[in-house]
Amino acid sequence: MTLRLDPQLEAELRLAAAEDRRSVQQTVVLAVETFLALRETAEVRADPEALRALAEARQAVQDGDVVYGTDAVRALLRDRRAS
Repeated sequence: MTLRLDPQLEAELRLAAAEDRRSVQQTVVLAVETFLALRETAEVRADPEALRALAEARQAVQDGDVVYGTDAVRALLRDRRAS
């Protein structure tokens, strides 16, 4: 992929890369990943169902209603099948 940047933006990018001791390519990748993560966060915040699911998950963790590890998951599934 080739990017054509405004000269001022390119200069700022090169400066940021040098300050962070990264290559320009690494700096661009980091910027794109950050943008996509922020976009995803905005999408989740705009979705009431997703927010409810997150709140329920947080409450389950606070209540200790979680299992850890494959053995615990297998035991949980085995108990559910038995009932």
